[in-house]
Amino acid sequence: MKNLKILKKKIKIDREIITIKLPFFIVIFIFLYVSLIPPFIFIRKGTELNKDLISPRTIEIIDEEATQKEIEKVLENAPIFYEYNPDIDKEVLNNFEELSNYLRNWREGDKEAQQKIYDRFGMTFETEFLIQIRNLDEKRFNILIENTHKILSNLLFNGFKSEDYNRLNEMIEGSLLENLSTEEVNISFEIIKNIIKPNLVINSDLTEKKKQEIIKSVKPITIRIEKNEVIFKKGTIIGDEELNTLRKYNLIFTQRDVIKIILIILTSIILTYLIFTVLNNKKEISKKEILYSVIIIFLSLLFGKLLRNPFLVPIFLTTNLLILFFDFSISTIFITLIFIFYSIFFTNSFLYILLSFFISIIFSIKGKSINNINDFLKIGLIAAFFNLLNLFLFSYITTSISLTSITILNLIYSFLNPLVSSLILVVIVPFIEKILSKTTSIGLVELLNINNPLLKEFIIKAPGSYQHSINVSTLSQVAADSIGEDPLVAKVCGYYHDIGKLVRPEFFIENDSLGISPHESISPSLSALIIISHVKEGVELAKKYNLPDIVINSIKEHHGTSLVSYFYTKAKSIDPDIKEEAFRYPGPIPSSKIAGIIMLADSVEASVRGERVDQKE
Repeated sequence: MKNLKILKKKIKIDREIITIKLPFFIVIFIFLYVSLIPPFIFIRKGTELNKDLISPRTIEIIDEEATQKEIEKVLENAPIFYEYNPDIDKEVLNNFEELSNYLRNWREGDKEAQQKIYDRFGMTFETEFLIQIRNLDEKRFNILIENTHKILSNLLFNGFKSEDYNRLNEMIEGSLLENLSTEEVNISFEIIKNIIKPNLVINSDLTEKKKQEIIKSVKPITIRIEKNEVIFKKGTIIGDEELNTLRKYNLIFTQRDVIKIILIILTSIILTYLIFTVLNNKKEISKKEILYSVIIIFLSLLFGKLLRNPFLVPIFLTTNLLILFFDFSISTIFITLIFIFYSIFFTNSFLYILLSFFISIIFSIKGKSINNINDFLKIGLIAAFFNLLNLFLFSYITTSISLTSITILNLIYSFLNPLVSSLILVVIVPFIEKILSKTTSIGLVELLNINNPLLKEFIIKAPGSYQHSINVSTLSQVAADSIGEDPLVAKVCGYYHDIGKLVRPEFFIENDSLGISPHESISPSLSALIIISHVKEGVELAKKYNLPDIVINSIKEHHGTSLVSYFYTKAKSIDPDIKEEAFRYPGPIPSSKIAGIIMLADSVEASVRGERVDQKE
């Protein structure tokens, strides 16, 4: 017997691995593989092609060499930024003044002037040059010095750069040379060439920054090969050059790809293990719900891979389908997994994808506390506008899409994605609720619609009980909200807690508009039986109309095991030996806070209206 139990347990574990964990692992592995490992061509060096070698996919790669040449070409015309240094002007003019004095002293017989000039300025003037200066009369020397000073001042005023030494002749204005002879012009040039320094120095930071901006602005030159395009013709012998071409196109399976596949397998195993470890700790999640999550993840990744457009992928739809049916901690695990894959699928649109998930999560949480279907559609509309803002923000921040390049289609996709998703959710969520036996805000608000067949029948047949239920619903909603329970669930449970009264509405005083009680013509025991039976009949009606389990439980438990005291007291006065159990509700007592709230609200509402509890309940 013990071995049989162990065998059954092993079979159960194996079935769980095969039906749930293995498919989950396969989903993760397939999408990681497809995203990170492209199709390959398996070919060896020396192979002679017996047919055309075609590309298995569309390939677009950056031609690094051509792109670099284009960058170098553009940089030839890149601006150079200079920084003006006024201290150089003062230094040059002061040095010129000092040099002029040395030359004047030389003319006046100071034989050591030449050495002094060298010691002071590091300049070496040829003896012939100095003789030419000495041979000038005093007047011509003064004119030479005066004009040279003007030329220096003019050059410095216009800005002098290090590369200007080679074009001094071009830079000097002709009007400044009119008063000088050819010999004097040569002397002036010699002095200027030795005394002047650049007062415009290259600003390396600004210049480099501008270069980087130019480099970034250069659009990479790409090589594109379409799917099924011929790469090498039939008869080509595959050599080193051909193999290098295939490597450049990332079409050859390499050792690096083997490592990638091993890492993908390990990653898939680790993710599967971590996710199911977390889920196994969540006792309330069923195998059916796990399978549902696997299907949602698979479909969302499949759409993400097939659509290839970040503005079209069903982020809002997927996020809602998870958050509506799971608690936040569980749904966050699945959403994070999908986000990781979408980030791989749409690398260039990472920011847009991140903000889209953030927007979707916020509005999905908001969607859990709606009061009617219109509220849910409004949430979809608001999310659509936020998605548009997300697109503009993404376009502004990144360089992958400019504001001017946003197409009308992308605008439409971004706007309609959450809006259409909310419409789809309204349609499909009720069906998913039935499959998973779970209730969402969408399913709950549908139960509040007065066109609901059961509610409509309740209104018509037992209007007093319906009004009582509305009051209980309002009290329950406020109470649930104050203790952190779901007010929408409390509201729906309040609406339907007395639905069993529509089977025999006339036996409940709130429906007796004529003041004639049918209880007067029957025994207290039968009256109690009819009163008590509204719970059982309510449960049967709830099951017939596929009401959620939480509503069924609140119907079953809203009286607990309380006593129908009025009819018990009346029966006891007739027969002292009457058994109390026959006048008690079968229970059970409330098993949830919501059911407890309904029980209290039901009693409070009856007391406030001054209703006779013995006849009402």
